[in-house]
Amino acid sequence: MEDYILRTENLRTYFSVPAGYLHAVDNVSIKIKRGTTLGVVGESGCGKSTLGRTVLHLTPVTGGKVWYNDRDISKLKKREIHELRREMQMIFQDPYSSLNPRMDITALIGEPMDIYHLHSNKKEREEHVKELMDLVGLAPRFARSYPHELDGGRRQRIGIARALSLDPSFIVCDEPVSALDVSIQAQILNILMDIQEQKKLTYMFITHDLSVVRHISDEICVMYLGRIVEQCEAKELFRTPLHPYTQALLAAIPSPDLDKKGELQIIKGEVTSPVNPPKCCRFASRCPFAAEKCHNEEPSLRDVGDSHLCACFKVQGEI
Repeated sequence: MEDYILRTENLRTYFSVPAGYLHAVDNVSIKIKRGTTLGVVGESGCGKSTLGRTVLHLTPVTGGKVWYNDRDISKLKKREIHELRREMQMIFQDPYSSLNPRMDITALIGEPMDIYHLHSNKKEREEHVKELMDLVGLAPRFARSYPHELDGGRRQRIGIARALSLDPSFIVCDEPVSALDVSIQAQILNILMDIQEQKKLTYMFITHDLSVVRHISDEICVMYLGRIVEQCEAKELFRTPLHPYTQALLAAIPSPDLDKKGELQIIKGEVTSPVNPPKCCRFASRCPFAAEKCHNEEPSLRDVGDSHLCACFKVQGEI
């Protein structure tokens, strides 16, 4: 029997706007195995960050279910959410705006420990902070530095140390390397993978960069306008992408091989509005293979073989 740390069933997150409801996350069902990394990819506005925030109760659940360690956490009281924060944490995208500029590194990393009264005295707290700084590669000389005195890579290390300060089991990494230089990205990714191995952590890794998610993920799901359109093991996705949207995303990855003649797939057409979307395939208006059925019915996410899930009538053999 598979050991899933987090599961969602038909999870929905809608936002009220003057024209109706914006379907940021719409009927998303995922399962994350303990100790693994689920990569969530898609273009800006597809709902991937909202999905991560919703499972952590940073954004209210509109409908559906979220289970954490087989406990339904869909509707929790404020005190219950506060207790759950110790086990579920988040690393934010911008390592500068997510840190209090008035606090030094020691105070920033130690703040969660103070909120949860983790240590009985100051010495224990300082020792814990030093351990975390060492774990994420922050030199002791930066202990009294402030965020504005550090570069992006060191700021993100602070964010990682803060997320680890309560010894969580599950961490949502919301584009943690997108604001960093390529060389620094590799360092941060390696730190995250080393820490995961040491502490047996489970990640939901959110990014728009497929080359990054390939490096760190065990399984990948591709989102488009609030829906998951494809999901499978990372190696399988890059070996055999099935959904036309996934194929276009992979074709857009730059290749270091100058002799490789790759054909860039341009996604044409208008993006379907996420506000009160019609009951149809949301990619139909941009898909070169769209048939009449795609414009009138919504494909469900189905297993098309070897645990490879895809929401496309063409792949499912219905058009």
